[in-house]
Amino acid sequence: MTLQQFGSIQTPEGQLVSMVCMDADRPNEAVFHWWAEDGSNPQGALVRLDWTSSDEAQMVPSLLYGPHPGNGEIFTPVLTDEQWAHFQGFSGRLRRLKNGAFRGEWKHKGGTEGKFAYSAASGDERVDATKCANWDEFKSWVATSRADLDAVHYRGHGSSHFRLATTFHRAGRTRIERYCRETLPQFRMHAEAVLGARIDMGNPDDYSMLLGLAQHHGLPTPLLDWTNSPYIAAFFAFSDALEMGGTRPGTTHVRIYALAREFTARWSPNVVVLPFVTPYVCALSISGRNNPRLYAQQGQFLVTNVADVERYLCIAQKKNSPKPILAAADVPVTCAPTALEDLAFMGLTAATMFPGLDGVSRMLRHEMAFKRPVPRVLSKPGGASS
Repeated sequence: MTLQQFGSIQTPEGQLVSMVCMDADRPNEAVFHWWAEDGSNPQGALVRLDWTSSDEAQMVPSLLYGPHPGNGEIFTPVLTDEQWAHFQGFSGRLRRLKNGAFRGEWKHKGGTEGKFAYSAASGDERVDATKCANWDEFKSWVATSRADLDAVHYRGHGSSHFRLATTFHRAGRTRIERYCRETLPQFRMHAEAVLGARIDMGNPDDYSMLLGLAQHHGLPTPLLDWTNSPYIAAFFAFSDALEMGGTRPGTTHVRIYALAREFTARWSPNVVVLPFVTPYVCALSISGRNNPRLYAQQGQFLVTNVADVERYLCIAQKKNSPKPILAAADVPVTCAPTALEDLAFMGLTAATMFPGLDGVSRMLRHEMAFKRPVPRVLSKPGGASS
């Protein structure tokens, strides 16, 4: 079952665009989002799902969400008794089709009713990657991406089969409002204890710093790592391929993505709000405070509530941008020894990317896989006399 689906919902105000989000570990809840075609009048509702069978559930409204007038963040408005009674007057039925898509209808005790329909994102929109025959061709592609695309951010994948998706969404989560309410506060409590410093969740810099720490220490987040350096991106692609090759027998190429300034300049708001009613992908710069890995990796981020970021960017490029905003290069996995050795000469190793003994050990592990043996030279021991 796809946990995030898009579609439409009929309302007394007309048919609206809609999105439904569920979490794999909480199948008895769903958040429905809806908004006008132009993005106006966004709203949402948390709904309890009482499954009467494996493919049908009764819907009971739990919470009404609205956008905060200041920044559009999802919040729960204070309702009068009359408004709450009206909200509680809704009910509905949700059906899951054989292909996983959702269909259903809602009604209100006041007499209004409507239908809704959702499906997983259709089509297989992917960036058209350039095939590089070897490491040298990749370095030529880097120069081309800067000149033609005006690329500013790069990201490396250990397999060309992987799509652009955050660790949060790959973990079976889509409800960011729940993540912000439950998971991040727990991480903040532990991070304050470890760092010995206060983290103010109401301060945008502290909030983003906390997200960066979570991302770089293994907690799933709605962030997607990028870097200012195409060679750092290549390091991550090839090191992942080298370390995980035994578990991916069908992988023949790594992939390095490039993101154009055209996108980051347009979608870089001063303040990024995570729980948002409408779909979004935004560029996000995070301070390297308390995060030496972020500084060493020249890290940048995209933050999103969309499960399939690559599809979103490809569609955005078709609709809104006269110039390409996303490109990629595929390089044979067999180039890993050559690439990692060359990157080491550039000063890019696991020891520099991951400051500390873990990084040093990882660097030496890489060297064991690709380092050429040093020729043995026979000579007399120092200080010996003839």
